[in-house]
Amino acid sequence: MKRWVIISGGCGVLGQSFARALAEDGYEPLLLDIAGPKSDKPLVGEFLRCDITEPSDVMRLEGYIGAPDAEVHGLINNASCQPPGFAHELEDYSVECYRRVLDVNLAGSFLLTRAVVPYMQRQRFGSIINIGSIQGVVAPTFEIYAGTGITSPLAYAVAKAGMIHFAKWVAARYGNYNVRCNAVSPGGVNDHQKGGGEFLDVYCSRTPLNRMVRSAEVAELVRFLISNRSAYITGQNIVIDGGWTAH
Repeated sequence: MKRWVIISGGCGVLGQSFARALAEDGYEPLLLDIAGPKSDKPLVGEFLRCDITEPSDVMRLEGYIGAPDAEVHGLINNASCQPPGFAHELEDYSVECYRRVLDVNLAGSFLLTRAVVPYMQRQRFGSIINIGSIQGVVAPTFEIYAGTGITSPLAYAVAKAGMIHFAKWVAARYGNYNVRCNAVSPGGVNDHQKGGGEFLDVYCSRTPLNRMVRSAEVAELVRFLISNRSAYITGQNIVIDGGWTAH
């Protein structure tokens, strides 16, 4: 029996960290990504090229999760995007860029969740994890971005806040089927961050643990939430930020 865990954005740094941890636990990671592998390293998991914002692409999942020898143990709504203009100031932000960020994060996650929930209802188990961000919990500290060429735009914050409440709604609606849904909200991810050493130094100096989180540490939390060890945890947003939001 194949125990699928579907990971959107599965070829990226976080997606591959999740896949490695879950494969160690005997799950079959199914990697959904629009662009394919982002490095020459062999992928962990089975790759399916998929634009998660297109219903016809998402329907192709049925060939995997609808097989008689398959169970859908989990879905990780991890995909995000940074289209052209992503880091512009609000007064220069295009509505096209804003819509694209929301489309990938929220509409894509909606389509994937809509696709897997009927299978999880029939199985009477399943764990859905939405990858949020501390930027969906607290407002950015804008001064840390000065001179780095990066920022945390409104579109990103709104999308991640939406992912967090999305998890709470799904948890409340489908808990009676033993379908769980949680959000995981990391702070800055060391092996995923942009902006160079100066930004890293400033960020870490404002974090109680004096460092960014590693993608493998986020993966350990995801591994726990997919497993039965977290069987009574649902509807939560679990922040993994080294204490950033404690201030």
